[in-house]
Amino acid sequence: MVVQMKESSHPVVRILVGAGLAIPAAAGIVWDEVLLAGPIIFLVNFLGFWLGYVVFCLAWAGIGLFVLSVWLRIEPWVKRNIFSKIFGKKEAKPEVERSEPANWRERLVLWIANLTRTLGALAAAVVLGPVYGWTVFKLLGYKERHVYAFTIAAAWIFGGIWVPFYGLGVWGFGLSRVF
Repeated sequence: MVVQMKESSHPVVRILVGAGLAIPAAAGIVWDEVLLAGPIIFLVNFLGFWLGYVVFCLAWAGIGLFVLSVWLRIEPWVKRNIFSKIFGKKEAKPEVERSEPANWRERLVLWIANLTRTLGALAAAVVLGPVYGWTVFKLLGYKERHVYAFTIAAAWIFGGIWVPFYGLGVWGFGLSRVF
């Protein structure tokens, strides 16, 4: 027995559903512009490029460290009271003995693994910045003190990418001719 679905979706319903799904994306773009581009443009116009860059990076580093510190304080409670109820109890990890690589291929694989871990941390710093980048740093297995250091470094990397982009004017780079 084959069941065929009736084509009951009217084009208007499809358009409304598509518009409803596009609203969060549009809201995310607006939110991004309000939180990122607005302060950069204000700081660069008010303080000048270099001082605006420094103030932006210090502010975002402070916000990132605050969010990270709050999360590290509430994380045990969240894991114990929320995640364990959703995902169940976490099994104990077996102790794994690490031995030295036996040959050049194992050393090469370990070197490439460390390189990709570093590139992942750099990508998180560029794209997510200090406020959200620390989540990726933790997932990549960095220790808590390294996550704090990467969060501070992420502020300067993030600012180094986005302050010139927005502060000097996106349209100043010739994008006004494209759009």
